[in-house]
Amino acid sequence: MSETPQGKGMTRTELAEFVAAQVKQFIGTEMAGLIQQNIEASVAPLRQKVTDWGARIVGGGGASKDLTREPGVALARCVRATAAAKHQGSGPDGAVSILRMWGDTDLADSWASARQKALAAGDATAGGFLVPTEFSQDFIAYLRSVAVMRKLGVPTITMSSGTLKIGKGTAGATASYIGENTNAPKSQLATGQIELTFKKLACLTPVSNDLTRYSSPGSDVIVRNDLTAAMALKEDSMFIRGNGTDGSPRGLSYWAPAANKIAANVTMSLQNTVADLGKLMQQLMGADIPMLKPVWIFAPRIYNYLVTLLNTQGNFVFRDELTQAKTLWGYPFGVTNGVPTNLNTTGAGSNDESEVYFFDVAQAIIGEAQNMLVDASSEAAYYDGSQVQAAFSLDQTVIRAIAEHDFAMRYAGAVALLTGVDWAPGSV
Repeated sequence: MSETPQGKGMTRTELAEFVAAQVKQFIGTEMAGLIQQNIEASVAPLRQKVTDWGARIVGGGGASKDLTREPGVALARCVRATAAAKHQGSGPDGAVSILRMWGDTDLADSWASARQKALAAGDATAGGFLVPTEFSQDFIAYLRSVAVMRKLGVPTITMSSGTLKIGKGTAGATASYIGENTNAPKSQLATGQIELTFKKLACLTPVSNDLTRYSSPGSDVIVRNDLTAAMALKEDSMFIRGNGTDGSPRGLSYWAPAANKIAANVTMSLQNTVADLGKLMQQLMGADIPMLKPVWIFAPRIYNYLVTLLNTQGNFVFRDELTQAKTLWGYPFGVTNGVPTNLNTTGAGSNDESEVYFFDVAQAIIGEAQNMLVDASSEAAYYDGSQVQAAFSLDQTVIRAIAEHDFAMRYAGAVALLTGVDWAPGSV
């Protein structure tokens, strides 16, 4: 072994070089190289973590590609980047650059790639910035957990263009017994077509510019929740009661045949409530609906009435099933403010009536676009429910998200509704 240098102290680098020389002398250069490679392989993951942390610090806390995002957050982050870019006076390329600055290189790469494909295909995006398909679908998947119609399991189909025709059944084939040497009567399944056409759902959400200046992931959750809450409520109301005009989908109420719209008993009692609910079930069963997945839909006020309804012995009638099994008479239910409680169907002038729906979701369908459009403006005005607000004076950016979809019943007889429902807690 070589002697240790004498007469002076060794620096850390000199000591490392001295030890390396001794290792190579005794085990050979090739073996020493293998040892060094193993050491490099062991510390590489740690080095990458340090690099990612550095990117997050430079980007102000942005999410790196190794971090797992909550459902729907990727789109919300792109929405905030869009708002920040518009605030700076730049376009889609500016939004992509902001994502990179925030450390979201995976989102930036996906968006840049999607933009190149869209430009190559000649897709027009004048109505906003086209969000990559994977981000849009991730957001729609999250919307499914919020929007009642989707949560109940209405099947969805992706529409690659603005129109889609699908088959529907209009009348079933018949069967009969025949005698010997008798011709069988002709029987044919009657079919038709329904056409799904894109309807644009535009959601305007004002966001404080404080949320667009910084890249905090917590801000993404706020934007996502605001977007999904607004879109879910509007979507539910249209899929349930949209009349199919003025660019809106045709909802359950307008798909239901006149014979399937049953007036509730004007006298409220436990007996009448049970009878009215039974009429809806009988309407579907009497029409030979397969009843593959029947569900109920009603307003929160109707739910509160049913969950607090007592019998003559003072026992709750539906509470345990509604709160524990999450069913009504064995069938799932959905509660949404998309069902109004200010109707005047009976003409009594009370303007406090509602509706109860019973339909087979297996006979319903939602057709939707693969992508969503987002845009933002710091100069736009919006209506907050009581008055018009100016985004510029409030230091806000108004975000607009556009989803394209349509709703249809493949068999109109698979939906029945109870009208003129005046039920309310304490009314019986």
